[in-house]
Amino acid sequence: MATILLQNQPFEYQINRKGIRSIRLRLISKKSFQISCPHLTPEFLIQKFIKNNSDWIINHSSKISHKKSILGLKTIKILDNSYEIQWIKTQRDSVIIEEVEQKIYSNISLFSESHAKKVLEAKLRPFALKLIKKELANLSKNFNFKYGKVTVRNQSSRYGSCSGHGNLSFNWQIIFFPYPQFQHILLHELTHLDIKNHSSKFWGQLTIYDSKCKFHNLWLKKEGTKCFLF
Repeated sequence: MATILLQNQPFEYQINRKGIRSIRLRLISKKSFQISCPHLTPEFLIQKFIKNNSDWIINHSSKISHKKSILGLKTIKILDNSYEIQWIKTQRDSVIIEEVEQKIYSNISLFSESHAKKVLEAKLRPFALKLIKKELANLSKNFNFKYGKVTVRNQSSRYGSCSGHGNLSFNWQIIFFPYPQFQHILLHELTHLDIKNHSSKFWGQLTIYDSKCKFHNLWLKKEGTKCFLF
């Protein structure tokens, strides 16, 4: 990793060159970020991109909270439902989520923070996709939305996105939010299917779907990332 000063604050960053068409930025922690860029991107363009986005980096990195100990978790709140989590030492890794009982049985072969995180996240991600798809189907039925592919990611400062082709992507950890804020994020991206910007028309349309959208949006800005576990 390299180090750079942004507004007199030191940040570590790494550059990941791959087969993409534009430069992208992803926060890793309060003091580090990753740059993804096309293979032949000159260094001066990368540095210019970082400088141009320095305000965004500082603003959003300050919102990242310290993650809780995964092995120290006894309960996990998923869409207002409290799931009891049991850590069990076994030879093979597996996680069982009992939705009716609201229990999570996490069987792990190695009691370390990194291993527990890896095993639990591997199960919770597809579970999150299932919950998101279910809610999207309900909202589509109620408001006649037409969307494409749905995927989940693990972004540190972005809750969702809508592509020009109508595909939706969400941070899988939004399932740890209270249900009204979770639904607001889905409605926000669904509204982008017709209105691609954040104009007054967009907010007016979103208010039709979510009458408390301003309150929910403010909550997300102040409290959202504090709910992330991974």
